Amino acid sequence: MTQLSLDAGTPVSISSRIRTLLKRWPVGSIAILIVLLVLGVFAPFLEPHNPDTPQIMKAHRPPVFLGGTWDYVLGTDDLGRDNLSRLISGARISLLVGFAVVLGAGSIGTVLALLAGYFGGIVDIIISRMTEVFVAVPFLLVAIAVVGAVGASTTNLVLTLIFMTWAGYARVLRAEVLRLRELEFVKLAKVAGCSNMRILFHHILPNIVNPLVILATLQLGATIVIEASLNFLGLGVPAPQATWGGMLAAGKNYIGFQDSLVIIPAIAIFLVVLSINLLGDWLRLRLDPRFRQL
Repeated sequence: MTQLSLDAGTPVSISSRIRTLLKRWPVGSIAILIVLLVLGVFAPFLEPHNPDTPQIMKAHRPPVFLGGTWDYVLGTDDLGRDNLSRLISGARISLLVGFAVVLGAGSIGTVLALLAGYFGGIVDIIISRMTEVFVAVPFLLVAIAVVGAVGASTTNLVLTLIFMTWAGYARVLRAEVLRLRELEFVKLAKVAGCSNMRILFHHILPNIVNPLVILATLQLGATIVIEASLNFLGLGVPAPQATWGGMLAAGKNYIGFQDSLVIIPAIAIFLVVLSINLLGDWLRLRLDPRFRQL
């Protein structure tokens, strides 16, 4: 009887482990992000048509699943431009802006957090007050004002988003640096005669990589949403360059006539941002010691 119970329980145990593995590894999220990365890197080779060239005679063709042809799988917009090509080109812009902003803002925020948390005193006071000001201001409104003042371009969009997002990194990482500077290995490094810069970049920095990676992943999703919002308002990448926000803006005039012009880029933004956020949550569970036992 005991043997039968053990044998019957084995498949259940294996099945349970498989389900647990799938829950702990965001397979779907990683797959979607890999697709986004491939589209972003190889966009010029994957676009079936020129995404920016109008073809008025081919305007408003429906997607293939609504009776369209395979020549234009996702249909065409009001100017006859291929929606699939524009979706792929938009993925490249979102990837470029997202990673550039995360890299720039993350670098600035990390350096300022190291300086404020380690040195303290007047340095900490100045950086902390600056951080509080930037965290307190209405992010989207200021971004709209800044981009509107300096003009719409990819470079201005990236610089504006870096300018508005570095404070989030500085605030979170400063708290971690304050904790680390009181630990024994930092005190021993000081006793051993290590310079402040060596302590900061060889001893403290490696120990804040985990929260930095988690924060950067979550900020990537937020950046893509802000980038799409500014492009929707015409304050991001100039036309006719294809962007997901620009596709939404152009398609909103045809809701009720050709809903796919709005639905397709909206689904793309939703899936990518959801995947990034799920990956960020998974990284937090794996890298944050407070959640490792969950």
